[in-house]
Amino acid sequence: MSSERRHLLVVEGDGPGHGHLSKTVEPLGHTVTVAQGGGQARNALRTRKVDVVLWHAELSDREGPEVLRALKGDGTIGDVAVIVVASVQSPERIGRWIESGADDYLTLPATPAALSARLRVWLENRSLRERALACAEEAKGAQRLADDLIRRILPIGVALSAEKDFDRLLERILKEAKSICNADGGTLYLREGKHLRFAIMLNDSLGIAIGGPGDARASSRVALYDERTGEGNTHNVASAAALLGRSINVPDIWNSAEFDFSGTKSFDERNGYRSISSLTVPLTNYDNEVIGVLQLLNAQDPRNRSVIPFDAYMQQVVEALASQAAVVLNNRLLLERQKELVRYERELQIGREIQTSFLPSRLPELPGWEVEARFHPAREVAGDFYDVFPLEDSGRFGLVIADVTDKGVGAALFMALFRTLIRAFANSGGERRTAVRDTVARTNDYILENHVEANMFATLFYGVLEPRSGLLTYVNGGHNPPVIIGPAGVRRSLKPTGPAVGVFPRAKFEVDEVGVAPGDTLFAFTDGLTDARNLSGSLFGQRRLAATLDPPASSAVALLDQIEECVRKYVGDARQFDDITMMVLRRIPDEQNP
Repeated sequence: MSSERRHLLVVEGDGPGHGHLSKTVEPLGHTVTVAQGGGQARNALRTRKVDVVLWHAELSDREGPEVLRALKGDGTIGDVAVIVVASVQSPERIGRWIESGADDYLTLPATPAALSARLRVWLENRSLRERALACAEEAKGAQRLADDLIRRILPIGVALSAEKDFDRLLERILKEAKSICNADGGTLYLREGKHLRFAIMLNDSLGIAIGGPGDARASSRVALYDERTGEGNTHNVASAAALLGRSINVPDIWNSAEFDFSGTKSFDERNGYRSISSLTVPLTNYDNEVIGVLQLLNAQDPRNRSVIPFDAYMQQVVEALASQAAVVLNNRLLLERQKELVRYERELQIGREIQTSFLPSRLPELPGWEVEARFHPAREVAGDFYDVFPLEDSGRFGLVIADVTDKGVGAALFMALFRTLIRAFANSGGERRTAVRDTVARTNDYILENHVEANMFATLFYGVLEPRSGLLTYVNGGHNPPVIIGPAGVRRSLKPTGPAVGVFPRAKFEVDEVGVAPGDTLFAFTDGLTDARNLSGSLFGQRRLAATLDPPASSAVALLDQIEECVRKYVGDARQFDDITMMVLRRIPDEQNP
């Protein structure tokens, strides 16, 4: 962001959270005025020179959109940009503010970095306009350019900022550029990674309009780099302008040896046209990054419509327009990406809610037992899951904890599938040991028979518990060994009895049994616990976990609290790397069991 100190108006309220936005803005080095509601905002705008308004839609008065509409209507707010700050859960509210005249929005929670980046966009836009006006005032020796900047370029920039439809914005940029130079044709490209994507092309003489609103034909691309050598493609005039970051003015393309105009010449031959003069201008954003290229063709003498070269004055004017267009276009691209992000985040939230519905909303009560679990996803959706459920007409309970490979949406979908299969096959009946083995084996076979291309598998511990006797019959499919904790500490580790589920067709899974005595605790977990990392990248590890389990806690809840506290202290401010899931079944000692 420019080092120039600017004046920001922050509109908040007096409810909970008041002051947070202004405190986030103050360290950015600008003068900050705080207004409580629309009335104070109106007074501040009338008495101070304000560069950007940050309006907290969550805290300010409910009439905020109407106040903003009025400020826009009576000219009080002028050309000052208004950025609405609201939570991602409030898309309708954001929409009302945008309709009332807000120029941009930022979703909460807003970090200083995100806020700084968004402010930079609008402050650079304002600086550009101020520099253009200053240039106009100082350019006494270039009165024509100054007049055009004031009468044409700046109003065009304002008009472009008001255009809400992205496709029409592209069309308008190209049409305005053509009009300034009386050019017969023009093309606008947008940068997408290592390519320039053809977005819109207009040619008046041929009556051609490709791309723009509702036209799906704008799909061809120009490579910025040679795919074989990796060198910059400076033979094509559009890619050369993008790579060099400067305008390229060619008086007669048919006599140009510097650039490859074979595509243009082929176009001329197919359409009976004669392309002569060409002006190609990069669209550069506030970070000096080229986000697009504007190419004009065949400037025309307004007196007789003969084709003439683009002169130095035309180039200056088009470059001034390109600067305005680049700021508006960049802002709109950022806004479109922000909208996509809001939709994506909302979809993730819905996915999180759906996934949560696959986890037990309430764990069953087992007579003589304490049953507790904790689930901490690293992302909005996760691949871990746990479950405790009664088996039909048996008095026994199935329990499972699993970790599906990978993270994110794919893992979450397979988590739901694994959980559904385990529940379905667990109630198929049969002798206890056979039923446990078949539940895991049938899940393994189903995944490989129907979803082998997805290459998704899970480490999984599944057991059947008889609460009265404490007998646990289980299969450990490549999962972190759960432990049995007795009064003296860990007394047994339930090691794998087979491979991960979904890896090998017709895999063999052995069944084992263990008795859980009164006072014993079964603790199961996923590897996100032992793989938790601190800021230096060191793992929490098995040894620290073992130390946390000894001496044993007095209850299932106390044990989970104890582990979480140890992990929290070890990890500190480091970002969570993997999903963490823990499950505890503690058999209440006889003397505590009524």
